[in-house]
Amino acid sequence: MAFSLTACLSAPDMSEVMADRKVDYKKSKSAEKDLEVPPDLTKDSIDDSMAVPDIAPSGTATYSEYAGERAPGTQPAPASAQNVLPTVKDVELKRDGETRWLVINSAPAEVWPVLVSFWQANGILLLEQDPESGVMRTAWLENRADIKSDFITDTLRKAFNGLYSAGTRDQFRVRLEQGEKAGTSELYLTHKGMQEQILKGSTNEGEQSVWVPRETDHGLESVMLRRIMISLGVTENRANTLITGKDGQQQQKARSELQRNKDVVALRINENLERSWRLTGTALDRVGFAVEDRNHQEGVYYVRYNDPYSDQEKSKGMLSKLAFWNEENKKIDKVNQYQVRLASEAEHTLVAVHNDKGERVNSDTAARILTLLHEQIK
Repeated sequence: MAFSLTACLSAPDMSEVMADRKVDYKKSKSAEKDLEVPPDLTKDSIDDSMAVPDIAPSGTATYSEYAGERAPGTQPAPASAQNVLPTVKDVELKRDGETRWLVINSAPAEVWPVLVSFWQANGILLLEQDPESGVMRTAWLENRADIKSDFITDTLRKAFNGLYSAGTRDQFRVRLEQGEKAGTSELYLTHKGMQEQILKGSTNEGEQSVWVPRETDHGLESVMLRRIMISLGVTENRANTLITGKDGQQQQKARSELQRNKDVVALRINENLERSWRLTGTALDRVGFAVEDRNHQEGVYYVRYNDPYSDQEKSKGMLSKLAFWNEENKKIDKVNQYQVRLASEAEHTLVAVHNDKGERVNSDTAARILTLLHEQIK
């Protein structure tokens, strides 16, 4: 039975938790003010919609069906200022290699407002809030702990804290979906990062700075998951134990491989269907696909490509550790919707790309999509 959210939420302050790794994100004074983003990034529009779909008693396979069960003209009750949290037994941390996610014994409609309150309590703006697809995306965050520390810098920061800024930015994306059991939720969190690079120009131009992608920081994902667990009622000691626990089985074989047979291309994941579903969903989050809908029972993600760094203006010739990834992204169709379909075959799973009509696609675009997923599922 799903838990009854009855206790008052007491979200931990960002500076008071995770002492083993210093993370001190600059707080936004007001959600009404302009967003702080890296100089070369365009400001995204904010969707402040916080409507939450009603709970489906029997559970549905997709969020479109889930939202469709709402009665016309009805509005769910807004979250109260005194938000509520579950007991420790109702939150469980799952892990698969470096991937971690939460299983919560409550429906997504109950968990959603608690998550919104978590970000608000910590002064973090949400650029995207879509309860129907279960996606939240934060603004680009400046970790003040990344500012270099020396006597002069520390002295000036005491008097003028805004004088210095960090050369990194972080963004977090949360995907909340219905769990395997009715009335439960699964929460996935992924990190994207940017770092500032200084370019030496000509004598007349001087130095210039550009923002380029940096690799996913799984440590920051763990930090944020821990804080979310605490906001859901898990004690700090318990959260620490769950986060720092050792992974289960060690990976011995290649997790995925691309298969080509003449004009047919597919991604083979050497895992069962359930594990492959989770791996594919997380990979889609990381490489920038907007999951507009999903059907867990049929093994289908309905996606549209959305370059996570499309608002970045890079200088020509700029290289980064993710050069291959960036070049592949530029070639992907950003207009059409695709279906990423998973099918179980013996002890492994095959992933294929279909168009919006459900017809299999074996074009260069399909190959690039599967290549990007393969890079994340190795």
